[in-house]
Amino acid sequence: MSHLARPWIAYVGPFHYPDGGAAARRVLGMAESLDLAGFDVVIASGAGDVAEAEPALVTHAPGIFHCLLGERVAEHWPRPLRRFRYAWMGGRTVEWLASRPIPPAAVILYSGYTPYLQRLLAWRRAHGIPLLFDAVEWYEPEHPWQYLTSPYQWNIEWAMRRLIPKTDGVIAISRYLADYYRARGLPVTIVPPTTSAIAAGDWQPSAQLRLCYAGTPGYKDDLGSVLQAVSALAAEGAPIRLTVAGPDRALLLEMLGDRASGDLSWLHATGHLTYEQVRELVGSSDFSILARRSCRMSNAGFPTKFVESFAAGTPVIANLTSDLHQHLHDGETGLICAGNNVASILTALRRALALDDEAKRGMRTACLAQAQDAFAPQARASALRELLEALGVQSVASK
Repeated sequence: MSHLARPWIAYVGPFHYPDGGAAARRVLGMAESLDLAGFDVVIASGAGDVAEAEPALVTHAPGIFHCLLGERVAEHWPRPLRRFRYAWMGGRTVEWLASRPIPPAAVILYSGYTPYLQRLLAWRRAHGIPLLFDAVEWYEPEHPWQYLTSPYQWNIEWAMRRLIPKTDGVIAISRYLADYYRARGLPVTIVPPTTSAIAAGDWQPSAQLRLCYAGTPGYKDDLGSVLQAVSALAAEGAPIRLTVAGPDRALLLEMLGDRASGDLSWLHATGHLTYEQVRELVGSSDFSILARRSCRMSNAGFPTKFVESFAAGTPVIANLTSDLHQHLHDGETGLICAGNNVASILTALRRALALDDEAKRGMRTACLAQAQDAFAPQARASALRELLEALGVQSVASK
């Protein structure tokens, strides 16, 4: 551990790192904030199997290191055996923590839920080192009966309701989660997704309204309503184009239903793009568009794609879920939809079509300013330091 010059935080969980999509970017943003708060950070990724494990520290940036512990040993096993083996995840992480010549000042768990928490709570009781949970979502099944039939859902509910309240503190991505854990007596700070990649995209004015959606719709994103609304405007002759990165074209056509048989020149489906390609797409678009169902999952989380759009200077068209109301100001940083239904999206899109280039430039400037104020790592460093100090963890900055 000769790399470490300051009190250090172990950031652990079964996520992939450094290449792990939104999860990896959440972890990196948190590490950057903790570094600015006066701590070294070791990101101990539990992704990969034993053969891929590499516990030696790799320098990601000054003050930020990572290693691979290989917790996911059952990825290719039959499902019943895989579920059984997942119940033991977190064991290698605890062994790694115990082997450190200098113990961490605190441990932060991202994901992992019941298997990791059971082991880390026992380790924390034995060693007296604070354990915090980075709460970024609260999954819910598509159908209520899945609460009774899904072992994965049992794992989530047990962790969220019974085990996380036994930790020393919570870093919450949203006010929904913060309020839940504060009500259970835990110290909490709110940290939305953060990014240091805040820079204006290569946007040029155009007679066409250029929209983009990048990501995996899943249960909470209502991409179907977006497609239906854009299709209706295109059929009227509106100069509009939607680029969708992520879902394949066949899925988009299924979402369009009867409209899939019409003229689809307005739709550009790129398939999967790299992170850099997504940044380029978002930065050159007039608006990102995001319609979400109002449910526990969307209100407990916070869309990374929203933050990354602001960080590229691209305003967002969206309905208000989670804490978006704190950042999405109608006519300033984007346009607010009254809901996630087609009619509400159509109303917002008609407003977007009526905007001139000066209004779009003003929104882009406002988005970049909001990103610096709310989503840059330095914006959250003090709150994280204060939370850790409340738990008796002192950084270099506070000594």
